[in-house]
Amino acid sequence: MTTGPARRDRTTFADAVVPPVADIEELTVDWFRRVLAGAGIPAGADLQKVALAPVSGGLMARMVHATLSYAEPTSSPDSLLVKCPTDDAGSLGVAHAMSMYELETRFYQDIAPLVPDMGLPRCYLAELSDDATKFTLVLEDLSSELRAGDVLLPSTVDECSSVLRELARFQAPLWNSSAVSTLDWIADPARTIGVFDALPAGLQPFLTRFGDHLDAAHVALFERTIPHAGKWVRSWKAPTVVQHGDFRSDNIMFSTHPGNQRIAVIDFQTVRLGPPGVDPAYYLGSALATEDRRGAERDLIAEYHEHLCSGGVEGFGFDTCWDSYREGAMYGVLLFVGMAGHVASTERGDQLIVDQIHRYAAMALDLDAPAAAGLT
Repeated sequence: MTTGPARRDRTTFADAVVPPVADIEELTVDWFRRVLAGAGIPAGADLQKVALAPVSGGLMARMVHATLSYAEPTSSPDSLLVKCPTDDAGSLGVAHAMSMYELETRFYQDIAPLVPDMGLPRCYLAELSDDATKFTLVLEDLSSELRAGDVLLPSTVDECSSVLRELARFQAPLWNSSAVSTLDWIADPARTIGVFDALPAGLQPFLTRFGDHLDAAHVALFERTIPHAGKWVRSWKAPTVVQHGDFRSDNIMFSTHPGNQRIAVIDFQTVRLGPPGVDPAYYLGSALATEDRRGAERDLIAEYHEHLCSGGVEGFGFDTCWDSYREGAMYGVLLFVGMAGHVASTERGDQLIVDQIHRYAAMALDLDAPAAAGLT
């Protein structure tokens, strides 16, 4: 039997007198004192020094590692991560257009407290400006216990099993949730529909850029389905869950201790309401090589289904779960083809795109995902 992460209190955010920052120069000792005090950590008053260091890797936001030094020994956090808007104009425009800053801030404010058993970093501050252009998150630093995943490195079947267990801990408490359905920022489907309506415009740029690396059967799949991305999202129906939307290894942290199966999920900039099969399909299609996925996916989805049922989900049999997974296999195809042609070219990025689209296309064909999604 596996064990999950310790339950964490996620409701003790700093109060509204700590506004989101516009520049990392605003991350002063006094600012951190107010964050800690607002989060109910009185030892924050003894904070004497903060050392800041940028964290590389983020495209849509800046990450800063803060090392905290206190006047006296304390159990208060000795390091934190701060997330704030990117200073790259192009990425900033995309983040604003897709409401990424609002989505992630609202997730920590409204959704995280509803899933206390899911592996998440504790959030000490989640603040958004009135115009939703600035945000600041102050998060628990898990780097001493967990390592970041890498989508270019192969995952094991055991790792996938642990990740899907954690996904079920996210989905089950929010299954057809009336509490979530009252949150206008996520319940309104207009934003999601707009994203999918824009995907067909990416087909030709994708084929022009990557066509030499594609199989003919995959190109035929893309040409048959990508133009109907908007049709698919409009067909979504209950049951609904909160989708992560970018549920892949790069956004998952794994334990560094052998035998410890602790998982933490990060980066909630693309959350939305939708069918449950999207996130597990997007994850497995990326995490496992095609032959490994073919051999393991049915057993993995059976385990995931069992975790959903033990989490309180009713009226969702395995056959229905499997069909939702099959339908969800369209997501990776639509997202990568619709967006990848517009992404700046880098050696790692291009390698990732080619590798991932081969996996997602093979998955969609293996599972007859177009038929499951009503795109035939």
